[in-house]
Amino acid sequence: MTGKNAQYFEHRAADAKPDNDREIRMEGDEAVYREYAYGQANHNSQQDDSVNEKDAEDIKLLTSKLERFEPVKESEILEKLKPIFYNNETDVKLFLKEIAGMPSNDITDLVNRWVQEKRISDYGYSRKGTLWSILNNAGLYKKTKQNWNRRVY
Repeated sequence: MTGKNAQYFEHRAADAKPDNDREIRMEGDEAVYREYAYGQANHNSQQDDSVNEKDAEDIKLLTSKLERFEPVKESEILEKLKPIFYNNETDVKLFLKEIAGMPSNDITDLVNRWVQEKRISDYGYSRKGTLWSILNNAGLYKKTKQNWNRRVY
């Protein structure tokens, strides 16, 4: 990965095995790669038989805290956001691509700009509550609703 803001996110369930037989190449200042692994089929049975102490400890820690991540499907987010973006799927995809890995303050600035450009609907103050809720639930905007409402006008 190259770029000053490039990010790699990996969410793995306790019973998922690493898949090291691939090469990922990403370039660009804002490159973001997200990987979700949940109970993958094991491709190498020899490694599965020997679980070292650290792996066993990690599995115990993850299962004791019940840290299992459910991936948010991009299609679900897209469908929820479409009404706010005047049902323009292209704008929704562009918005999601732009905010990936973006700092919270920049996201709210982008929302303000898109509301002024009439790319995000202001009907019923959807940008104040509904938009924050969708982005927050998807993990794209992690700050509080109060913070969002202070920054989005």
